[in-house]
Amino acid sequence: MPDKTKICFILSQLPQGGAERQTVNLIKGLDKTKYDITLLIYANTEIFYKEILDLPIHLIIRQSTGRNKLTRNIGNAIYLRKVLSENDFDIIHTLLFHNGFWVRLVAPAKYDQRIAYSIRNSIHDISVFELFMERILIRKSYVVTNSLKVMDQFLYLVGDRYKNRTTNIYNGIEIDRFKSVKPPETSGEIIIGTVGRQTFLKNQIQILRVINKISKTYPLHFFLIGDKTQDRSVDNESYVTDNELTHCVTILNSQPEIEKYYRRFNIFVLSSISESCPNVLFEAMLAGCLCIVSEGSNSDNFIKDSVNGFVYDGTEMMLESKLVTAIDMVRNKEIKGMVENGYQYVINNFALSRMISGYEEAYESILNSRTRF
Repeated sequence: MPDKTKICFILSQLPQGGAERQTVNLIKGLDKTKYDITLLIYANTEIFYKEILDLPIHLIIRQSTGRNKLTRNIGNAIYLRKVLSENDFDIIHTLLFHNGFWVRLVAPAKYDQRIAYSIRNSIHDISVFELFMERILIRKSYVVTNSLKVMDQFLYLVGDRYKNRTTNIYNGIEIDRFKSVKPPETSGEIIIGTVGRQTFLKNQIQILRVINKISKTYPLHFFLIGDKTQDRSVDNESYVTDNELTHCVTILNSQPEIEKYYRRFNIFVLSSISESCPNVLFEAMLAGCLCIVSEGSNSDNFIKDSVNGFVYDGTEMMLESKLVTAIDMVRNKEIKGMVENGYQYVINNFALSRMISGYEEAYESILNSRTRF
């Protein structure tokens, strides 16, 4: 039997989130007869996705220490360097700008061109310093984006000469977990939901303002589900209290069995200022929700307006209009065709097996071609 390819996935932490969920799914899906997998979590021992603990992989977990951010980052960098120096992985795979910066900066020279680096967000979301470093550190890595829009942004930043070490692989969704054979039923009250970290980027306050307006006309209940430790959680809670919306709005922390909530929603709204390949959108489409997305959430035209969902221009006024239209369609039982189009679109384009195959091809490219980079 040939030797297994040794891969080390590197993350600073493993909270609930789209990027982290995709990493866990990839680790679970890779053929363990071909890959010897290590997961290195170098800054936080808290793990949201507990199933990772039961997988046949090697785990290296460390709690970051230090009185301030600078000393913690220095300690993390020293620790990363030590682990990578003491081991000889065939490939190291990291993701997100923060991890991509530190891993590529401190990795010993033996890992040059053996680093797979997944970008999950728009290039426009990072600082000038990070943009500068991306142009330098690209020489050490093979870059994977999860939307064509982000890939175009990245190649514009670093130059088309790096096309041979850049590829796009869409996220893979656990279809059997999220799919529903029929749209959620409604008995008078329309259930609307959104899922995502409570941050400025996710822009949930916009949905709350619209709910405040239309709840006076339509019987509805809105669920906002997302990490309450983030920077906009207090603002969201305060808005609900100040506007006396507690009777029609429920704000919940991250939920491990989020699929149960999707199946309750009649309508799902994604209001983010920007997204690359939003897992939550595809999960909601699989669950039979009628989906409304902002233009910023629709990077690769995943939703075609009035075909498999609704797209709004990012303004509060247009979101209100689209949401009222969607509510009327739900009440009149006119959503079947649009919901089925959305369901089939995800089935055809975002199967987990498709993502795993894409990464296996990327790993082979790194192993076979790095001398030509």
